[in-house]
Amino acid sequence: MRLVDTMGTAVCARCSLALPVDNFQRRSDRPGKFRTVCRSCRADGQRERYAKYKNDSFFLYKATRARSRSQSLRVPFDLDAEYLESIWTGKCPALGIELRKNTDRSDEHAAELDRFIPELGYVRGNVTFLSRKANRIKNNCSVEELGEILDWMKNYGKN
Repeated sequence: MRLVDTMGTAVCARCSLALPVDNFQRRSDRPGKFRTVCRSCRADGQRERYAKYKNDSFFLYKATRARSRSQSLRVPFDLDAEYLESIWTGKCPALGIELRKNTDRSDEHAAELDRFIPELGYVRGNVTFLSRKANRIKNNCSVEELGEILDWMKNYGKN
């Protein structure tokens, strides 16, 4: 990082903007030194690396996210990327629609890891990939409640 003037500004190596030094992170490995890239550019780079990891390593990403959720929910976990890849079919077992790996959560075809019996956790034999749409439909309701909704839709001709 080059100091631009005596006012404590520096030029970011990525965006070439002259910014106050407090926009640069201090280096932990070199006391008194700063990173050469501003905080904003470092954050952009981190987002880019994360998106690349998510797209390039889909099953590892899903396993890592499931491990994190299992810890916060305090449920068992024993999945890995190889297992998740082995159960991947590319189709939603509930709705029969194509699942998409590299998409955002707003896409109803987005693949989501779902537990058959939530209390058992993220363990082999208790998970499958569902579409976002199917997961949203079944979220927080019992089989009886789903049946009641189905009956209501049939009685009122809703599709």
